[in-house]
Amino acid sequence: MVLKLLLFTGLGTKQLLKNEKLVERKKMSRKMADVNKKKIKKRRIIFSLISYIFIFVGISFILTCSIVLFLQGSPLPEDFIRSRAPRTFSNIFILSFIFTCIVLSTKYYFFDRQIDSIRNATRQFTKGNYSYKIYSESKLHGAKNSELEYIIEDINKISNQFMDLENLQNSFLSNVSHEIKTPLTVIKNYSNLLENENLNEEERKNYCKVISDSIEKLNNLVANVLKLNKLENQKIVPEVSTFELADFLGQTLLAFEHIWEEKNILIDVDFEENLFVKTDKNFLEIVCNNLISNALKFTENGGKVFISCFKENGFASICIQDTGCGISKETGKHIFEKFYQGDTSHKEKGNGLGLALVKRIIDVLGAEISINSELGKGSTFIIKIKL
Repeated sequence: MVLKLLLFTGLGTKQLLKNEKLVERKKMSRKMADVNKKKIKKRRIIFSLISYIFIFVGISFILTCSIVLFLQGSPLPEDFIRSRAPRTFSNIFILSFIFTCIVLSTKYYFFDRQIDSIRNATRQFTKGNYSYKIYSESKLHGAKNSELEYIIEDINKISNQFMDLENLQNSFLSNVSHEIKTPLTVIKNYSNLLENENLNEEERKNYCKVISDSIEKLNNLVANVLKLNKLENQKIVPEVSTFELADFLGQTLLAFEHIWEEKNILIDVDFEENLFVKTDKNFLEIVCNNLISNALKFTENGGKVFISCFKENGFASICIQDTGCGISKETGKHIFEKFYQGDTSHKEKGNGLGLALVKRIIDVLGAEISINSELGKGSTFIIKIKL
């Protein structure tokens, strides 16, 4: 046994040494690659300078010869023209050199540096750093409408979009974790309480109901997350069918009969007969289920929920109104955002995904949804489906 352990330890040590050597080799190869890149860059610069010098000499020589030949037909003495030729050559060489330096420095400052920034940006994006921004030199110095500037703006926009997506993803995961943790904590605590042998039957039933409600909340959360994920990450094509809206709403409402009877809520309906719509029935059912469920959930015992459907200005409208707690104007601006729950002080709380799911389905169906609410008096949701 000891021998096996020693052998195993020896093999493990050898493997670790091999891994360390591989890491060192990789580091050395990276260093060598960086050194080679620098050497290649220096060679390119030297080669470019030599090439430019030859070009300057060639251009200066050609221009000088052209000027000399041109002046030979002039009244100037030939000796004077020949004596001035070297100075003309040197002047042309210096002027062309100065002009080229100005052009190259401008090119480097306004173009090459921007290209390097774009390269650095792409490297940062591949590493997952989407906060990297490129600042346009041409824009800072008043040069407008350059193609490079448009490219830089597009890259910065893509960077912002990636950052927004990353923030949304992190926020989504954080919120999901929180929403899952809360009912799990409740289930764990009440499960521990149920182990107490001194509990009476009524207490056991109450604890079991709390656990059952928490499990139902978890189930609804998972179902809504899956539905939202499917709607947002896949191109969903609605399965359109024609059906009567009054009959559809009546059947949908009956599924909640046990809730309004338990809370003694008055249900008032006003359905326009023979009002047919052409849309996805299953998707519309999810929307109405969420809105009716919320209306009943946030309406106190003895309250009232009013549901109607009617034709107006080329639209079939569904109105769901309650006498619940209502929401403020500020909350109304964010009510369709994922995990936004508004007033968390109310005893009835959801998971913040129901209305986000409703809005996404409404968008898929090409319909419209609006909310009119007053804090402490209730809310009214209106769905408009084009006829």
